Amino acid sequence: MKQQMSIKTVAAAAVLVAMNIILSRVFAINIGPTLRITISTTPIFLAGLWFGPLVGGLCGAAGDLLGSLFQGYAPNPLIMAAAVLCGLLPGIMKKYVFRGRISYWKILLIVALHGLAGSMGLTLLGLHLMYGRPLAELFVTRAVQTAALVIVNSILVNLLYVSPLTTYVNRMFLRTETRAGAGR
Repeated sequence: MKQQMSIKTVAAAAVLVAMNIILSRVFAINIGPTLRITISTTPIFLAGLWFGPLVGGLCGAAGDLLGSLFQGYAPNPLIMAAAVLCGLLPGIMKKYVFRGRISYWKILLIVALHGLAGSMGLTLLGLHLMYGRPLAELFVTRAVQTAALVIVNSILVNLLYVSPLTTYVNRMFLRTETRAGAGR
C-alpha cells in the first residue's frame, strides 16, 4: 500500500531542516575548512526518530543541499550521503532493530554508528577528496570532534525525544496520518 506524507509532516520536516541549516551555518564554530563544531545533526536525528527513515533521510539531504547552496559551494555527494544517513539510521534502527522502543543507550548507539559511518567514514573521505588533505590529518581531528559530538548530540536528542515534544509530534502529526490512511 502506498503511503503519502501529509502537509503537516512536510511542514514539520521543513522546520527541522530550517533548524539544521541555522545550527550548521549560523550557530557553528568553523575551525578551518574541514572542521566544524555544531549540533546541527540533532534535528535530523529527531526527524528520523519521529517520522521514519524516508522523512529523516530527505531532511538530511535537504539540509545539506540548501546549506551548501546558501554558503556558496557545491554539495559534495559523500558528505550529502552522510547527511542522508543521519536521518535514515534513526528511523531504520527504531523501526526494525529496536521495534519502537527507544532509550538513552539506544540513541547513543544510533548517534555513535552515525559518527563512525557518517563523520569518520563518508564525510572524512568527502573532505579528503574535496580539499586534498591527508587522510591521517583529517582522521585525527575528526576523531576528537566526532567523539565529543556523539556525546553532546546523544544527550540533546535524548532530552528532546523524551520530552513532551515527542508526545506532541505523535498527537499532531502521526496519529492523524494513521487515521487518514486507515480509511483507504
